[in-house]
Amino acid sequence: MSNPTGRPVAQGAYDELAAGYDREGDTKPSNAYLERPATCSLLPDLEGARVLDAGCGAGHLAAELRTRGATAVCLDASREMLAYARERIPAADVLQADLGSGFPVADDAFDGVASSLAFHYVEDWTPLFQELRRVLRPGGWLVFSVQHPHADFEEYAEAENYHERELVSAVWDSFGTEVTVPAYRRPLSAMVSPALEAGFRLDRLLEPTPTDAYCEANPERYEYEATRPNFLCFRFFAPA
Repeated sequence: MSNPTGRPVAQGAYDELAAGYDREGDTKPSNAYLERPATCSLLPDLEGARVLDAGCGAGHLAAELRTRGATAVCLDASREMLAYARERIPAADVLQADLGSGFPVADDAFDGVASSLAFHYVEDWTPLFQELRRVLRPGGWLVFSVQHPHADFEEYAEAENYHERELVSAVWDSFGTEVTVPAYRRPLSAMVSPALEAGFRLDRLLEPTPTDAYCEANPERYEYEATRPNFLCFRFFAPA
């Protein structure tokens, strides 16, 4: 099923979630102690690098990029999320754009692109990866995380066929408000193939498990998260 609205599929949801996400993004266990540490473990040396945070949300990953020495450019479709990103990183360039509709930046503009749990809101990954290739310098890197395809298929009630791309949704209530968040689930092959077709080389793939800090923050949930797939983290390189 396609998105009938024509706007970024989760833009409205994230506008509603922005305040809670900004407040809890550094402490919510699944983000702070599971996905983000794994994603950041794939980052190369960032000293002096110019990096695009594609789907930056409230700027938590971009702040980490800057801590590691990068110049971060923040891009997101949600105006409300970008307002918090500006507050978190006043010196960063901030761009409002839909990941599925092209980036308002020049060719070869970045040494790397990082993205935390954003690409599963994009319907068609073929133009997405073509655009990522365009904005990366030769030999540049791409590090991103998404929801694990097996977990998606098991958890979304609308999921009917693992092998197809499907528009699904879930009700989130963990950021202080109850919001229905739509996304696109797809098989693993549909995640990797568009990148390879765009010329990227797959370098690393992680299926992360929660850190010890997760256990300290939420011991009841830790065992469940430690024994099932949650996220996938990828590192690709553009051709030199």
